Amino acid sequence: MRKRPLEHRLLWPCAAFLVAMQGGALAAEPQVWRCGNAYSHQPCTHGAAIDTQDGRTAQQQDEAKAQAERTRALADTLHRENAAREAQQRKEELARHRALLKQQAALRRAQRKAHDLHDKPPRQKKNQRPVDTRRVVQPAAPAPQR
Repeated sequence: MRKRPLEHRLLWPCAAFLVAMQGGALAAEPQVWRCGNAYSHQPCTHGAAIDTQDGRTAQQQDEAKAQAERTRALADTLHRENAAREAQQRKEELARHRALLKQQAALRRAQRKAHDLHDKPPRQKKNQRPVDTRRVVQPAAPAPQR
């Protein structure tokens, strides 16, 4: 039979010892002391020991856990509904803002157009000369008849 290394031989006894110590620590809850308006694990002068054991039955604890789960689920549902409602409100506000910007741009264009019509002479066509510089072509006189 092969001899195991020292680490393997010590592993199981150490693990059993740690489990035993942990179980003992869980069984003995630390004492809690009330010192005025503060709580501590260390006793103090004029302090009172507080019972930290849960006085509820297992059924009451289960009911409290179930109620806490229902409350958490309701809070999650409300959070999702509020987030969806706020997203919809942001979307509608953005649409109203865009419509307002379009309306303002159309108003500015109309004001510019009205201003341009009243203050400026009509624009000339690109290749058209002013009236005073145009050449007038006279038709040729008809040839005399013979």
